[in-house]
Amino acid sequence: MIGRARRHSVLKAPSRAAVDALGPYARTRLSVRALGVSVPLDVPADVFATRAIDEGTLLLLRSLPERAPDSLLDLGCGYGALGLTLATRYRSARALLVDRDLLAVRAAAHNARTLGLDNVEVRPSLGYRDVPKGARFDLVLCNVPARIGARAIAYFLDAGRSLLSSQGELRAVVLRDLREQVEHTGVTGLRLVASGRNHLVYSVSPGATGFALDDESVYARDETRLEIAPGRALQLSRPHDASEDPQHARALRALLDAVPRAPSGTVFCYRCGYGALPLAARSLWPDVAVVSQDRDLLDTAFLRRNARALSLDGPRLRVASAVHPGEALPPSSAALVLGESSASAGEAVFARELLEARELLAPGGEGRVLASEKQLRERKTAISRAGASVLLRREGVCVLRLARPRGA
Repeated sequence: MIGRARRHSVLKAPSRAAVDALGPYARTRLSVRALGVSVPLDVPADVFATRAIDEGTLLLLRSLPERAPDSLLDLGCGYGALGLTLATRYRSARALLVDRDLLAVRAAAHNARTLGLDNVEVRPSLGYRDVPKGARFDLVLCNVPARIGARAIAYFLDAGRSLLSSQGELRAVVLRDLREQVEHTGVTGLRLVASGRNHLVYSVSPGATGFALDDESVYARDETRLEIAPGRALQLSRPHDASEDPQHARALRALLDAVPRAPSGTVFCYRCGYGALPLAARSLWPDVAVVSQDRDLLDTAFLRRNARALSLDGPRLRVASAVHPGEALPPSSAALVLGESSASAGEAVFARELLEARELLAPGGEGRVLASEKQLRERKTAISRAGASVLLRREGVCVLRLARPRGA
């Protein structure tokens, strides 16, 4: 066990560089003090642990192997609290940081540049899917998501051991509530190495795995039915850890009911999740091209899985992994924009997404965006600036209308 770890107690404003790199998501600056180093990190909104360094992360930093690693993998790196702290302490170590959330990837890469760490690579990956083939690490680190499901937990632990060097070790921190799930995975060489008030740290030794590193099925949770029109419905597979309101299906139906007519050009869907909106569009208008955007690789993976299962894939469906809607499609390209606003992302993100949705509209195009009644009350300025109006209210949600007149 090396040193101690503690969170910074004061929230600071994000750096100017963070505002440039993270745009409307730039939120605050936190510091990790561990392993004899102090690591300032710019933190975006709408990711894990935005107000303080997570207790599980700090416990894991207090519970590392004694041997300094020559290489390390931080699975689910977030904005870099684990991986960048180790890369700062061990400057000669090769560090690979991966996350399924492209916003987290952007934040971690920004923080690595700000810290001047030339021993760090940050890349997007859904689990171990996009880790370079044949790569081996002395240390694999993982802060296991609380709602990821038992099979994915087994995958993180068992598949991770196959990426270890001969003397390597995987260390994973989990909530205490997940203890039974972890200890029933049957992973060979699993042992408890540290215990905190709310978290546990486990170690796994090197070995072969029964999982394929690119196995996306480990995240599957259940199936849900989405009615897209009277007498027409889609059956969709949902992943664990997908953020979703219990009334989501009703809200989506309200949005689809508000579409004025069959579009004559490209349909763009942003914050597409596991595919409800873009696949509804593909089903309702089979001759129209559909482009969908989301920043979460778990969601886009399940969108593709659902499209294949429903025979709605092919050249008329394009899935774009991007942080912002405007990064997925050129301006003036869409006849119809369908989107969902996020309550957790904050007002600045809400405003940018509305403006980008309007800019993506071709002349004569229209947009429909889901928002909550709370957002409608609190974000009137952003709605007005985007030229949006309230088209429909139903059961606690509203549909905003965007339009671009012909000749505009």
